[in-house]
Amino acid sequence: MIRILVIETELRARQALKTILEGAGYEVIVAVDSGDALSRHRTHPADLVIADGIDEPPPGARILAVPGGTDQRRAMLSERLRLSGAKTFLPKPFRRDDLLDAVRASLT
Repeated sequence: MIRILVIETELRARQALKTILEGAGYEVIVAVDSGDALSRHRTHPADLVIADGIDEPPPGARILAVPGGTDQRRAMLSERLRLSGAKTFLPKPFRRDDLLDAVRASLT
């Protein structure tokens, strides 16, 4: 089973992502921040990391960036995520199908 680590600071967004991804058949681990994510990734390595912002990505992880907020905040987070190794970007807000398409694209 494909394991996805979701790093999301906002509780409702974390829960929504978890529900959507589990409904699509993925194993999902959630983390609130980079420190929490690194700890969880060490014990349960993920095939993909979905992050709204991240200071230090788990080593070797594929990253799907989902920045949100104002245009300025989204641009700043996107740049930080790009420098962290993100190759795929899906700005918030997004639809369920767009998320699942981005996940599939990130895993190939």
